[in-house]
Amino acid sequence: MNLVFDSQQNERTPSKPGREADLSLEVVILLVFGVFMLLFGLLLFWIHMGTLPYSPDSTYGLFLVLVSFQIVTMGKTPFGDLRRSWPVIAIGICTAVIGMLACFVPGLLAEPARILVGVMLFVGGIALLLQLFFSAEKARTWMKVPGILQQLTFACLLVYVMSIILGLVTLLPGITTDRETAVLLIIYGISIFYLSWCIQKTIRLYPPAETKTPVGLE
Repeated sequence: MNLVFDSQQNERTPSKPGREADLSLEVVILLVFGVFMLLFGLLLFWIHMGTLPYSPDSTYGLFLVLVSFQIVTMGKTPFGDLRRSWPVIAIGICTAVIGMLACFVPGLLAEPARILVGVMLFVGGIALLLQLFFSAEKARTWMKVPGILQQLTFACLLVYVMSIILGLVTLLPGITTDRETAVLLIIYGISIFYLSWCIQKTIRLYPPAETKTPVGLE
């Protein structure tokens, strides 16, 4: 996320009814991702009881497809933000292809898809957590500003920690029960909703094009 702000700036006037939604692309993708995690967590209770059919390969594949949208459209990878270059776009497309194959042909890429998702969650969560606290001192900068930026720091921390936990659950099947995994997924989905709300509110309060004092929030 690339944000700059003026500490004296006031909040924008709320959009009038009937106007086009001003959600950023990043927020929209996060909302879809949050719905995916929350729905997966809720359905996992019925899957555990055997009342619903379930294909882990398709779940991993859909996860990879969603991640590929972020990579291709914004250059945002599970390990951090990159310049949206052709190599990055190619990586995103390859990720989407792997995800689609896992969805279309269950069993073809069962283990590779699971391991790839686990690495993205676990290693990606650690990488983003380190970047939050040590790269450009994002967290320290945000915590100096009362209000939404402090909430944004907490939301990022919550999402990254949950990513690490779910990455371990994915890489080491059997360390949790289905019910415990379902609860973790629900918490993860809610935390993503919270993060998306924080990002959208931050963009409204500190829009890059209208600000004066950059603080290196990248």
